Amino acid sequence: MNRPTNQVQTPTFDIAIIGAGLAGSLCAHLLSQSGQTVCVIDKSRGSGGRASSKQLEGDISCDLGAPYIYAKHADTLALFEELTKASVAAPWKQFSTADEQAFVGVPKMSAITRHWLSNATFITNSRIHHLDQISQDEGDQTHWLLRDDKYQPVVIAKKIIITAPAPQAAAMLATNEKLAVLLLRANQACATYQSQWAMWLETENSDLNALIELQNSPIARMIKDNYKPMRNSDKVDRWVIQTNPDWTKQHLDTDKEWITKKLLQAFSEHTEQRVLSHGEPHRWFLSRFVENKGNNNYAWAPEHNVGLAGDWLCQGDAEGALLSALSLTNWIKNVK
Repeated sequence: MNRPTNQVQTPTFDIAIIGAGLAGSLCAHLLSQSGQTVCVIDKSRGSGGRASSKQLEGDISCDLGAPYIYAKHADTLALFEELTKASVAAPWKQFSTADEQAFVGVPKMSAITRHWLSNATFITNSRIHHLDQISQDEGDQTHWLLRDDKYQPVVIAKKIIITAPAPQAAAMLATNEKLAVLLLRANQACATYQSQWAMWLETENSDLNALIELQNSPIARMIKDNYKPMRNSDKVDRWVIQTNPDWTKQHLDTDKEWITKKLLQAFSEHTEQRVLSHGEPHRWFLSRFVENKGNNNYAWAPEHNVGLAGDWLCQGDAEGALLSALSLTNWIKNVK
């Protein structure tokens, strides 16, 4: 979508959603169903956020972010029942328990968000920076003008939902003094984030478990990505390794070449497998949050029509992002 150059050419929507991760994409899906015009804006070139996928070659990819989503609440189980029927998700029964079921996207995690965005306008490679209130010709109602980091207008919307991680949400909210209450909620969560390095690598096939969790190692867990349901089983095992938060914090700004060397060494020492190929480590600076508890698992400023949804408002995990989005969209749809 071409970026507008002035307000006259700027497209207008009922709702603008900032962030195309799990929460933002689900909000778009549910609100589009209610007949409202919805756009989703993301700073990346694709959807998924921290549940995005890495394209390797051809149709081969791997999930460098969330490797699966645990669902235990009835509402999220119902969502995944719909996704499974649509062949967009599949249960990973090997890691499911009586209390919670594990699900993965098919053929990759980002398929879930792409599916939910199908009825919304999706604007990529746009980093929203300023939120300006403007007056429209429709009576006394004010709208929001969303500007990017070059102060260029992107869209105009009656309502805004921000589903970005708390520090990114806070940076946007700080550009408008009327959003101080929401800014306080986001700022409270900023101190609780954890970072993580993730990297894919390939080995020969082995009988090692599909999920290995480690202690006293730079690596927190290792996942056989090609063992996920409905994935192509190749002649190699494709692993995704993720670092533990404490080790990551110590080496957050370390050179990627050094990170690669240490992670390959730790992997080989534990598995005794020879690494055939590997990718460059990816730093998830805002990988995970501790839940910032409030009266609701979302935030909404009714006098300004601006809201927040995301994992950091509910449980601090992928399912929490979905529950937050469900609650906020139910509120918006039921407001008279």
